[in-house]
Amino acid sequence: MEVLQQMADKPKRTTFRTRLEEMIAILRNDILTGKLQPGDFLPSELTLTEQFQLSKNSVRKGLEELLDQEMIEKVPRVGTRVVGSGLNAKLTLKFGYYPTLILEANLLQLIDDFQLSFPHIVVQMVPISDSVFSSNPKEALDRDAFDLITLNNHHYGLCKDNEAIMDMLEPLRPKENTYPFLFRPFTEANNLYVQPFTFSPIVLCYNKEHFKEAKLLEPDSSWNWHDVQQAALTLTKKRDRIGLFFHLQSINRWPLFLLQNKVVFERDAQGKLILDNENFRESMKMSLQLFEGMNAGSLYMSENDSDSEMYFSQQKASMIVTSYYSLNHLLKADFDYDIAPLPYSQEARTQLIIIGLAINKSSKQKEAAQALIDYLVSEETQLHIRKNSLSIPSIKTMAEWTGEESFARPSRFMLYRDIIPTFRFYSDMNVTFHELETMRRIFKLYWARLDNFETVLRRLEEAL
Repeated sequence: MEVLQQMADKPKRTTFRTRLEEMIAILRNDILTGKLQPGDFLPSELTLTEQFQLSKNSVRKGLEELLDQEMIEKVPRVGTRVVGSGLNAKLTLKFGYYPTLILEANLLQLIDDFQLSFPHIVVQMVPISDSVFSSNPKEALDRDAFDLITLNNHHYGLCKDNEAIMDMLEPLRPKENTYPFLFRPFTEANNLYVQPFTFSPIVLCYNKEHFKEAKLLEPDSSWNWHDVQQAALTLTKKRDRIGLFFHLQSINRWPLFLLQNKVVFERDAQGKLILDNENFRESMKMSLQLFEGMNAGSLYMSENDSDSEMYFSQQKASMIVTSYYSLNHLLKADFDYDIAPLPYSQEARTQLIIIGLAINKSSKQKEAAQALIDYLVSEETQLHIRKNSLSIPSIKTMAEWTGEESFARPSRFMLYRDIIPTFRFYSDMNVTFHELETMRRIFKLYWARLDNFETVLRRLEEAL
């Protein structure tokens, strides 16, 4: 009986092999990603035996494999020294990224710089779209074999709606000096799953020359939507320009009216949304009335957020509701413009957009993926974003850098610091991203004045 117990307690051969493979993989990745540089010494054999719970013979066997690959060398009476990548092929890291980041963060240049610092990591960049997160995000990530992805707080919400985040993404260590409020939407059970990279609130952007020509005072934090409507009527010139362009159908735009009117949905015993909410009703009424009398026509029927910046850059629109991200489309604007806090209704609130970086839990290149994350949120890289774009870096000290500028930016660029208390997320309304998207789809007929609110409400109750 005692012999049987000893056999049960004895580690299985497969366990030894798993631990040995883990040790080899970690040491190899540390060398390939630059964590261990040529000339550095590995931990002692005794340290490795304790760390990986292996025998001395097993540790030596693993080191022999790295010796054969010419990644390390034995130095008599000293230890084991790193040589370099040796005979190993370059490590490939598959990075799914938002194409907009090429403009908004100069992403291609950042990746080129990363590969100069980490020549043994080949970053394979693959543009991703909403479809990756629409139905089964984990299945999509594993199917496309992504190691690392960019993920905004909206798409993170979709992932939460469809998947258990802890089964999909690798927990991360929060980066020091990051604005603390950026962690909130990406944290579950005290674990961070997305490292914030850049962020932006929604703001009002206006053409200063048009305001001066119309003898109007420029927008400030006291403006409400009625003020915007009145200014837009004055600024509009038939067949020349429109006073306000507002892509109402955008998921980053129409919920503003709900947030500002303090909409918080309740749920019944089955967890279904209770939609007949007076604040909700008033919010949607305001979203429709904003354009009345302005000859808005197709303003809010635009299909893309970028239409706003296109018309604004051509001076065909005097005011737009936009983000710091989208301001990058105005880098070459040859006229004077500025930004102001978003106008409000009941309460001054604006929606916050955050783009972060996440590691696929199924990735076999987690060390390399972490190396790229560390690089993209390093002070050097974040300062590059601050200096070369109108996007806001996630690292506070770099975002608030005040050195000499290389190009003209809005005089009120630092406005975001003053309106931090107004930042909100759609989750503050006790609604999922899927439910919010369903509302947006059904409200299209309402905004087109083809359905009244009661009809839309009935459709919503059926859909949700």
